[in-house]
Amino acid sequence: MGFMTRPEFVRAMEEIVGVPARSLREQDTRETVAGWTSLADVQIFTLVTSDFGIEPDEDLIAAESVGDLLGVLDVKGAFRRA
Repeated sequence: MGFMTRPEFVRAMEEIVGVPARSLREQDTRETVAGWTSLADVQIFTLVTSDFGIEPDEDLIAAESVGDLLGVLDVKGAFRRA
């Protein structure tokens, strides 16, 4: 279904929140990443919609960490298998 693998999505998130490549960890949240703002949320949800065809729902919006977000996308079958 998806056009990205899980690591590619994490790299895209790193670009959106403005952190160096391979520095975003699954336990990171809006509180630990300065660039993870409400604008970044909109950009992340836009990426999810455009690349995966998944509309943001309660589960996605409630995801508090990178790991939570990846978990929700995994359950939805978002990622292309490498």
